[in-house]
Amino acid sequence: MKKSTLAHAAAASLLWAGLALAAEQVPSAADDSYAFVAGKGEETKVAFAATGTGVSFAWPGAAAADWDTALVSARIAAQAGVEPWVEMVAGPARATLYLDADGKGLRWLNLSALKPQLQKGATVEIQTHGVAIEAGSATLRVFSNRLDLTKTILVVAPHPDDAEIAAFGFYAGRNASIVTVTSGNAGDANYANEFPDPAEQYLFKGFLRAVDSVTVPWQGGIPPERCFNLGYFDARLKTMHGKPNEIVPELYGPNTDVAPYRRANVGRLLPDLKGPNRWSNVVDDLAAILKKVKPQIVVMPYPQLDTHGDHQYAAVAVAEALEKYKGTATFLLYTNHTFRNLYPFGPAGTGMSLAPYSSQELSVQSVYSHPVSKDVQRRKLYALETMHDLRLNPTEQNGCLPPGTEPKRPDYPRVNSVDYFRRGPRAEEVFFVYDRDGVKNVIQSFLKKESAQ
Repeated sequence: MKKSTLAHAAAASLLWAGLALAAEQVPSAADDSYAFVAGKGEETKVAFAATGTGVSFAWPGAAAADWDTALVSARIAAQAGVEPWVEMVAGPARATLYLDADGKGLRWLNLSALKPQLQKGATVEIQTHGVAIEAGSATLRVFSNRLDLTKTILVVAPHPDDAEIAAFGFYAGRNASIVTVTSGNAGDANYANEFPDPAEQYLFKGFLRAVDSVTVPWQGGIPPERCFNLGYFDARLKTMHGKPNEIVPELYGPNTDVAPYRRANVGRLLPDLKGPNRWSNVVDDLAAILKKVKPQIVVMPYPQLDTHGDHQYAAVAVAEALEKYKGTATFLLYTNHTFRNLYPFGPAGTGMSLAPYSSQELSVQSVYSHPVSKDVQRRKLYALETMHDLRLNPTEQNGCLPPGTEPKRPDYPRVNSVDYFRRGPRAEEVFFVYDRDGVKNVIQSFLKKESAQ
């Protein structure tokens, strides 16, 4: 590879990574900033008693028998230099959760996997490894979301692979449609060996990823006819939002037309196959899809928690589209980029709690922990593996490289601590749940903070 191409690839990688991490604020030892709305879930005080292996408490029971999600607060102090984790036990039920390295302060542990054993008076043990939990008063929060998963679901993904990372277990086998806002034509120069010209390389990459976005969901039972890639340009949504009626070119080339990427679509959720890359068009397209799909559940990014600019402004676009669509829906918000891309913590297959967060206060109506079976976790792993941007490209694989060549680029992002093959397949997928007014308030709060910066 030429030095100039390597330099361009490295610069591209740093720029795209900056979009994901620019807003990152790592939690301090202070308590979190989750502000749970009164009346949207049951709140009960419990007492943590110290044991030889951690703490325990008596399950007080829940007023609603059909609850689905339970969180308990824990004030933690992780040992330096170790990977902290806890095993939660109720009768024969066990669930493992990993915590943030060197973490201190209040964290919310997800007890939902223990539900079959959580009857009034049952003992819940939290066995600690590499972390201490303070004994004394703690807060238990139980949510009854009563989601009807037979209803129509719309998953909004900023990039190809975001729907799978956040919600493969949730959408698999259901009446879901998936719309991906951008083609994913930015980031690492994965195919620079075959396409030395950056503009040509990213044009190819965008089309390849657009194809992935409409075909990979089929592994979860969602046919290409119910998927659509809008073809807007990766790493440009914030810029587009700032000048909503202007046409914004690709990051790496002069192209301004979404048509090269919309060619990947098989379905016809939208009739138009071409159009300029402009914010007002993004909003109009999302409004048209809402009107056509008429979803009862909308899955979308959480702009305060998710630190990637495209994720944040994809959520803003959905909120603006809702002004043109008057249907009723429940909104499930997710994060794929938070805590320096280390969350969820620990190995694949373990549980998922709330991300540590101590920045802008978040008004939380409800939390939903969706259980993901081991079989679906395996399917999710291979759905992620099918995404070209998450795996080695052909020239990096041993059989395609000259003898003695390292199968790695200088800009290759595959680091175990942030790898989606580790972070993606989990025993739960966690969402923040809002009604229409609640999600509108989330977006307004985000934009207010953005305008103040």
